Amino acid sequence: MLKLSTKVTRDIPYNPSAGSRGVGDLFLPENAAGHPVLLIHGGGWNALTKESIEPLARWLADHGRAVFSINYRLLDHSPWPACGDDCIAAGRFMLDGKLASHDLPTPTKILVAGASAGGHLAMMTGLGLPAGTVEAMVSLAGPSLIDFPDGSSSQLGSDTFHRRFFGTPVQPTSEQIEAVSPAKLAKPGVPPLYCIHSTNDQLVKPTHSELAAAAWRRVKSRARVITFNGAGDSHGFWDSENHAIRRPIPDVVNALDVVLKELS
Repeated sequence: MLKLSTKVTRDIPYNPSAGSRGVGDLFLPENAAGHPVLLIHGGGWNALTKESIEPLARWLADHGRAVFSINYRLLDHSPWPACGDDCIAAGRFMLDGKLASHDLPTPTKILVAGASAGGHLAMMTGLGLPAGTVEAMVSLAGPSLIDFPDGSSSQLGSDTFHRRFFGTPVQPTSEQIEAVSPAKLAKPGVPPLYCIHSTNDQLVKPTHSELAAAAWRRVKSRARVITFNGAGDSHGFWDSENHAIRRPIPDVVNALDVVLKELS
């Protein structure tokens, strides 16, 4: 493990109008190499903060990547597309050189990564940023279909969830749902996609990663699914449920190492 010295700058506003939900933490390793990472936390689009994914930010920084780990607006206060818009805004903030004052040079590309709901947002962000500006997308157990009738979690794909997601009292149209489902949006030229998923995950079933990768391959774009035998029936990423001390398990670290080596 490289274990570089890392400078951390907290709560940099990328969307000041969103208050504390529009800020990010910059993890800047000494002698950073490779394209910087936009990192997006999970929480069902409606919970948690950037601190919940900080162990992953630190791991990436230890391996030489600068990381901008962000908060975004949550559904109960600002339904879709607010969280998606925030992630796009954070990506543009990086690409426009707005972190240069914090010693991160203006990048030509960024790597976009996220876990759970953050994996969905990473895919949507990679699809939404200008062509040629995204090195790849990394989705750790990200939902690739917002309408998923076979289950996953008890809420994903339900009418109640859809109305909450879009903030509407009426059921969204199938066109609206498809427009936020990455597995339905792959087109020729989309950035490469890496999906990391526990085979035991019942919260977001591994089928989501398989369907996304299949969609990418149909348009002749690179996609890879890396599975692992995670503990329990949730995502299985961490060695503890305690956000303050948890670390990614060795299988997840190994998968991330594969991704970085393929991209280097």
